[in-house]
Amino acid sequence: MNTKLRILAMIGAIWMIPVACADIVVIVNPNNPVNLSSEEIKNIFLGKSKYFPDGKPALPIQLKEGSQGYETFAEHVLQKNDNQLRAYWSRLVFTGRSTPPKEIESEAEVVDLVAHNPNLIGYVSQNVVQNAKVREIKP
Repeated sequence: MNTKLRILAMIGAIWMIPVACADIVVIVNPNNPVNLSSEEIKNIFLGKSKYFPDGKPALPIQLKEGSQGYETFAEHVLQKNDNQLRAYWSRLVFTGRSTPPKEIESEAEVVDLVAHNPNLIGYVSQNVVQNAKVREIKP
């Protein structure tokens, strides 16, 4: 492969935002018919968008900072490491522009909350979703 093609391939890989990564999946309430792109998911979890495409409020919840799922989601979906994400939210909170998603202690609790509220959006390990009463979003 020549150098120009390698560079183009690397640039293309940088812009891809994988959502189903390392067995982490984004979930919504089964009564929420929304389909989201990877970019829309990223914007909701970074506080850039407060609404689903249908105009209903989007309330992201996340696993507790430091957990395996949190770090995987931050790195692969939000494309930020823990320190970058902490600095990002510090700026937004300090300026009053937004607040980070509410932290939830366990994946089981994330599933339970999302199953009972159509405005919530969260993420969990894929194996947790198999028998859960939530819907996986596949961008």
